[in-house]
Amino acid sequence: MRRFSIPAFVLLFLFFPGRQSLAQDYALQEVMEVIETMFDGMRQMDADKVSSIFADGASLNSTGSLDGASFVRTMAATDFAEAIRQGTSGPAWDERIWNVDIEIQDNLATAWMDYAFYAGDQFSHCGSNTFQFVRNADDDWKVIAMADTRASDPCLIDQNKNEEAMVRTALRHYLRGHATGMGSEHEQAFNDVANLYWIRDGEFNSRSSAEYIAGAPGQPAENEADRFRYIDWVDVSGNAAVGKIILDYPGAYFTDYMQLLKIDGRWEIVNKIFDVDNE
Repeated sequence: MRRFSIPAFVLLFLFFPGRQSLAQDYALQEVMEVIETMFDGMRQMDADKVSSIFADGASLNSTGSLDGASFVRTMAATDFAEAIRQGTSGPAWDERIWNVDIEIQDNLATAWMDYAFYAGDQFSHCGSNTFQFVRNADDDWKVIAMADTRASDPCLIDQNKNEEAMVRTALRHYLRGHATGMGSEHEQAFNDVANLYWIRDGEFNSRSSAEYIAGAPGQPAENEADRFRYIDWVDVSGNAAVGKIILDYPGAYFTDYMQLLKIDGRWEIVNKIFDVDNE
């Protein structure tokens, strides 16, 4: 299974209508990647990463109630990024999202989601976000506008969904390790006792996470632009979770199943099993 570029999909639609579902799936994952990039940048207090998702002239809008009166506040995306740049000495901005609903029509997309915002570990407020996207001439999705609602009390937060968001944050470190080739990203995802297991040519194989991390190349793969990866699903029960990750590379299609535990308040991968389909 290979990832097709968006222009190729347009041609495929003419002859293979069934391919439309595959095209839509990839487009949805591309939009989701933009959303996650923004929230990763906020957690890392990385203003450049946050800026990278916005189109020129993009704005952020917030609405809520103050002293019984409704308000709307508007901020340029450039000012938002600058606020992150100025806030690097304080606690990280941790925005956890769930119930993400993405709709795509041609080169336009919208996304709705619920969120809870934390300054470090301290809860601040919650509400709903909406994003508007356009796909530019380089086939990149860019945010042209964002809006959010804000409430601090009462806040209806599904705790299981909140935990799922934190599990996804751990898995995002794993994905970034692949994207950057940096073992330091994988170190933030794996517990020290974690192992990897797989079957090759009918034989059982295993490897420690320490060995896996030590083998990181330290730089992105030469064909990184042709590699596609995403979190397919996550399931959480108490302090245990599992997640499925897809790595769709030229010549190889990996399916990873991760087992995670919440240890001292932090979600960590404690086991990985995977299958690879060599094309």
